[in-house]
Amino acid sequence: MKTINFGIDLGTTNSLIAKYSAGSVEVFKNPVGFKETLPSCIAFRGDRILIGDKAREWLLKDALNVFAGFKRKMGTSDNYFCPTREDFFSPVQLSSMVLAELKNFVHTQEKPQHVVITIPASFDTVQSNATKKAGYDAGFSEVVLLQEPIAASLAFFNKLNDSELSKGKWLVYDLGGGTFDVALIGITETEMRVIDHQGDNYLGGLDFDHSIVMEILLPKIIKKTGVTELADELNKRKGKFEKLYYILLLKAEEAKKELSNSTTVEIEFSFDLKGNGEEDYFIEMTRDELNACIKPRIDSTLEMINLVVSRNSFTPSDISEVIMIGGSTYIPYVRESIFAATGIKVNCTADPTTAVAVGAAYYAGSKASKVEDKKKEAPTPAEIAAMATAVSLQLSYNKTTKDLEEYITANVHNYTEGLQFRITRTDGGFDTGIKPLKSKLGEFITLRPNTLNEFKIKIFDTHMSEVSFVSEPIEITHGLFNLFGQPLPEDISIEVDDVDNNTTKCQLIFERNSILPLVKTVYREVSRTIRKGSEDKIIINVIEGNSKAHPNTNQAIGVIEIKASQLQGDLIKGSDVEIKIEMTESRDVSVHVNLLLFNQQFSNVFSPTEKYISIQKLREEIKEIRNTLTNEIHKAADSEDFEKAADMQNLATKLQKLYEDAMSLKEEDLSDLKYQIEEQKRKLAQQIYGSENNPRLIQLKTDYFNLRSTIDSWCELYADMPAAYKEEHAAMKQKEQAAFASNSFFQLDNLHKGQIRLFNKMIMYTPSLLVEFYQYYASLDDSKYSDLAKAKKIIVSGEKALERKNYEELRGLLGQLSSLTKDTITIEKISGTGLG
Repeated sequence: MKTINFGIDLGTTNSLIAKYSAGSVEVFKNPVGFKETLPSCIAFRGDRILIGDKAREWLLKDALNVFAGFKRKMGTSDNYFCPTREDFFSPVQLSSMVLAELKNFVHTQEKPQHVVITIPASFDTVQSNATKKAGYDAGFSEVVLLQEPIAASLAFFNKLNDSELSKGKWLVYDLGGGTFDVALIGITETEMRVIDHQGDNYLGGLDFDHSIVMEILLPKIIKKTGVTELADELNKRKGKFEKLYYILLLKAEEAKKELSNSTTVEIEFSFDLKGNGEEDYFIEMTRDELNACIKPRIDSTLEMINLVVSRNSFTPSDISEVIMIGGSTYIPYVRESIFAATGIKVNCTADPTTAVAVGAAYYAGSKASKVEDKKKEAPTPAEIAAMATAVSLQLSYNKTTKDLEEYITANVHNYTEGLQFRITRTDGGFDTGIKPLKSKLGEFITLRPNTLNEFKIKIFDTHMSEVSFVSEPIEITHGLFNLFGQPLPEDISIEVDDVDNNTTKCQLIFERNSILPLVKTVYREVSRTIRKGSEDKIIINVIEGNSKAHPNTNQAIGVIEIKASQLQGDLIKGSDVEIKIEMTESRDVSVHVNLLLFNQQFSNVFSPTEKYISIQKLREEIKEIRNTLTNEIHKAADSEDFEKAADMQNLATKLQKLYEDAMSLKEEDLSDLKYQIEEQKRKLAQQIYGSENNPRLIQLKTDYFNLRSTIDSWCELYADMPAAYKEEHAAMKQKEQAAFASNSFFQLDNLHKGQIRLFNKMIMYTPSLLVEFYQYYASLDDSKYSDLAKAKKIIVSGEKALERKNYEELRGLLGQLSSLTKDTITIEKISGTGLG
């Protein structure tokens, strides 16, 4: 079993590469300067490309040709224009340059082909796929992704011995240069598991630097120089002071680091602000100013900690420690704030800079490679013939474990009767003795604690002569944790038609925090007949986000459109559609669709690497959410539910601020503001549409209980009601608790629809109810009918049917009469997806 071994932390600010070998991890150093970190920074100087520290140094001389922080725009359509090259570079291209440079750190003469690259836990599928593409573009033949909090946890816990480690729950607080994640980790004797996580892809040291520039330095510079146009021009692409913005960002980062050890710092820079030539400027900044500047963002991380803890029904007293990871946790205010707000012990013993790379290497050391290296020389025909007939073992076992005993299994290829085997530990401390070999091998072996254990297998023929065979060496490291698996960051759903409400909704496929990889097959019905010669189509839209929210609030992963012209015939309403969805550990999504009427199949593999954010659409979406919330606030106030109105008003205030921020966006903005706003919009939308405040959910619950109350009374009042309907109602009430506990619109909607079907059956097939409803519609005022003459004819026929007690005829007449009431509104139907 060949393992990957190499792990890379592709960071927003710095990147590192490490390798797992014989139970330990080595973080490689740059052969130039011997630093473990490579600044994730690219500079173009004529026909030269500078990467790392040299690129950062060039920033002060030619800021417009230097690029950093591009990890934050992975998966977006944003590109960086390079004046010296007169060309654009994508975040993927720039990231691939950093990854390729890291290969030069490896001093062992190896050329890494297989690698684990870390990503923030909150990276969506598009961002994850963009990271993989950068890895492949850098020349790696195999790229496996690992979430950063998991990597940090592996680094931290694998370094503790059993006496230092307590079983229980831990928080990993990962605040890096560009992103934030908090993960709730469960520890047992042998296994580490991520229970839950929360994060923000646009919250990190870069945001601190931007705030320092705009909120602290900018006002002081304007006050000192009187150059008021700085306020509009500093943070503007191709603006008059764009170069100064980048210089100040670098100075802000340096000042931020210095303030970790001192209370005051002086920032010095040179620039031609007034058009009179370059001048020197000195700006003083204090630690208190820094703390006040970053406080709102640190408060946001605290909210995410509280959310993760409370969402899993824990209290801070249930958490052993908070493990601090990421360069931004060096700031004293960050560490102090976490302890002051939670009361949980803050553990700063892990190296915030290297922990993610070290954990990635640990994971890589236990991860089997699925891609074969290219052979330097093709085997000879004789070698091929020998390999074809040689005995070979396909081994399976855990490369790392906390157990002192491990079970090894193997499939034996080219097996022949009479063979025997023996497994020994190289230190002589374990020996199976000689045992018969079968076509499948299974054996327990014992390990030395807290070290690398190497084993040898020998195979003998009937004459006790050794037989040559093909097998990987057996190496097992005791004392390292097994990882239970990587959790899915968001729900994965498909969009389906909600015909009754003339909209669409999400059908959950994979639930958030499910362990990757995943596979599921679902069956849907065609919601309308698709005629072969029409322009109609079936749409299978796979989306990522809160399954309880409207599909429009989620991120699209991929769409399969099945056009009518592709069909073998008319696709009849109600015919079945089989949809199989698979998701790999690195989040490639495969979708297989089978139209069972024709046994016609369609499939695709989605690895989207780029998303585009329209500022105009972003503004409209925020406005729509804000308007919806405003209406619900009025409804809550009218019903005197002032507590709920107050809660929703808090959300409305945040939305209003978000809307104002969106309105101030400019297409030429240099910052990540539009991505930050889009992220906040999605989170607020999830609070509104995916919680008890969801207006549709509130109405659905109200409608359900109102109808249930009516049916309850009918079951008592109408003796002629069929007993089967009463039993169906009782069975439906037993499903209530699970449906309401899920707080899922989809589950509750299905329950309510079943309730409506039962309601209608009770009316139509309980004679006394049928008569009551007929008489109600027949007694309506003439003005209520859309076609009075037709209604009167139906009423006359109904009276005759009543006299004859012909209830079957009366059922049909009731349906016709109700459809003629003016209360019946005809709404133009949406096209939808074609899936019901």
